[in-house]
Amino acid sequence: MIEHSQVIEEYLLTLYKLNRAGETAKAVALAKRLNTSPPTVHATISRMQRDGLINVNKKKELILTNEGQKIAEDIAYRHNLSEYFLCNTLGIPWYEVHQHAHRLEHAMTPTVVQKLAEFLGKPEFCPHGTPMPGTTLPENTITLMETEPGMIVEVAMIGESLEDSVDLMKILQEHSIMPGNRHKVIEKTDVMRSISLESKEGSSSLPFHVAEKILVTKITKD
Repeated sequence: MIEHSQVIEEYLLTLYKLNRAGETAKAVALAKRLNTSPPTVHATISRMQRDGLINVNKKKELILTNEGQKIAEDIAYRHNLSEYFLCNTLGIPWYEVHQHAHRLEHAMTPTVVQKLAEFLGKPEFCPHGTPMPGTTLPENTITLMETEPGMIVEVAMIGESLEDSVDLMKILQEHSIMPGNRHKVIEKTDVMRSISLESKEGSSSLPFHVAEKILVTKITKD
């Protein structure tokens, strides 16, 4: 596989994440997610088209080619594996491993990836619940916004777009809103645009735009 620059890898990973989240991948979305100027994004997109990594359709949507998809999945795997290692082996806080993994993922050779995966027992999910490429979440997974008061749910995944904010991730950890933890949905308030939760660790409240990015599985309902 041809080695690509760190910038190209970041673009491919972002496109992969947008696709997996069901979001339309356009230049404006890339610029926003990568905090990069539109001219820079368009120049990079042109290079990626030239290298056969993406196609741009009539709606200006960015489509990964087979080669682009293959590379993106490899980067995603390296990133998720790095998070798992940093969190569960080195003990770096759950809420900040995403930032460190961004640096580590680009430095890992295929041999290191293979050996690290074997050492870690080939995990299927990162610490935030994101499935490794080829793995999926349970079929009954829904967003926290789709729940109803009275439901008891188990957190399955923290949306990847939320991971970019260390401060937000720290708040989620402080309130135990992490994969594997259970919460009862107490109230959804349209006026305040928030959803209230309760767990054995205490109560918490999340704005709708955050709840939309947190995936859960329904356990039961009172």
